[in-house]
Amino acid sequence: MRAVGTGDPVRGIAILPVAGFVLASMVVGTAIDQLGPLALLPVFGAFMVGVVVARPAYGIALFLSTFLMAYPRWLQGSGYLTINNALGGVFLLLLVYQVYRHQDWWFLKAREIQVLGFVVLVFFLSERLNGPDPQKVELLGAGFYFAEGLRMFVNRAAFLVFLIVFIRTPAHLRMLVLVALVFMVVTALTGVQGVLRGGGFGGYRAAAQASDLVVGPGALIRSAANPNRLAMFAVLAITSLWYLMQTLRVSAVRLVIVPTLALLALAVFMSASRSGLLGLLVCAVAIMADGRFDLGKILSIGLAGALLMILVVQFVPERSLERLTNLPGTSAAETGEGSGSLDRREGSVSIALELVRDNPLLGVGMGNWQVARFLRDPARATGSPHNSYLLALVEGGPFALLGFLLLLWWTWQNLRFAESFVSNPFSPLAELTWIVKSSKVSLLVLVFYSMVADLWNLVILFMLVGFGIVMRRLVEQAMREDALAV
Repeated sequence: MRAVGTGDPVRGIAILPVAGFVLASMVVGTAIDQLGPLALLPVFGAFMVGVVVARPAYGIALFLSTFLMAYPRWLQGSGYLTINNALGGVFLLLLVYQVYRHQDWWFLKAREIQVLGFVVLVFFLSERLNGPDPQKVELLGAGFYFAEGLRMFVNRAAFLVFLIVFIRTPAHLRMLVLVALVFMVVTALTGVQGVLRGGGFGGYRAAAQASDLVVGPGALIRSAANPNRLAMFAVLAITSLWYLMQTLRVSAVRLVIVPTLALLALAVFMSASRSGLLGLLVCAVAIMADGRFDLGKILSIGLAGALLMILVVQFVPERSLERLTNLPGTSAAETGEGSGSLDRREGSVSIALELVRDNPLLGVGMGNWQVARFLRDPARATGSPHNSYLLALVEGGPFALLGFLLLLWWTWQNLRFAESFVSNPFSPLAELTWIVKSSKVSLLVLVFYSMVADLWNLVILFMLVGFGIVMRRLVEQAMREDALAV
């Protein structure tokens, strides 16, 4: 018989966190009812700091979401006081503490970080020496372009530093890749949904329009409001899902992924992006060329392709199909759907080459393209050159372009080095094979899309560079452990 007042201590302890959660929810709910959404700001801030300090890897995932997710305006902040900068400040303090504690500055010795620092310096000097006339910029009210462009670039470079320092295990890396994958899949499928509902960019092109909600349309990659970029993110999601599917042994899950791949490819068609369609082709060729051909691969690609053709015929608007087939060099491209886009791109390239000739060593400064083009273009247009290589040459000169090319090449080398180790089924890091292979193909896709879009100020470049560095360090650590065990 149990004595009165001597209940199960485990149950008593378990009740405490539940009661605390209920009490906290009541307090937060009352505060929101009385003060509005701003009452959540200190709660979210405390949660954010707690996550970063207790689990830095989860904090990196939260940091990544600030680049991909459209938070409510009351959480976004303004000026330099943003959720992104707040997270960066917390991580900076953690980094300083870690360096003080371990006296290890290895990340500053990483060649990728050194090149990024050099690129930042080049962009700064370019603006100071070759930037647009300050008086004209002041009259135009466009003086914020340079500061904002360089600030965003430095912000993403800082994210890269934090990523390679605090993502230390295969589980951390896998979690971060899956977070990015979820965002890309939801973004692409939401774009498809928008077109099916009669909306979309221009009334017929799939694009993600961010709102002020954390869930629903707001939980999307913000830069995917551009149909071409939405197509790119759909292709990147296809790459990751394909290689993830190869590691799954549960047939039911694989059968779910195949139609998802078809829907993601449908998003590319619905975006009516010609560059997106070419990128999808690059992705397919890279996947087919990677590794050996087997019956499973052929059947999976064939099934996804058949589903895609059915979906394209049934759901893709006629205007989208017309635009996709009006390729440069064809007669339809002169007068058909999307012909104006090709003309604008040609004009942008012409202006960009003029600016390069005027500034052969240093560019006009990061973020100054729009102002420089406006002052040069008789039509007073500000459209981008739709080419990352050309934009880097215009804004930073050949030195900045060389820096970016080195980043891409070194990332490729890192991924190939990691692939040679993890591809062995008996490797302790064999579980990372799908991440290494998908990152490698994603890098090839990014290299292609960089020829038709301005992408090097997006987080995707810094994310892939970071993945390459982290995977190489994990492989080198595993190789050292294997050598010691012999």
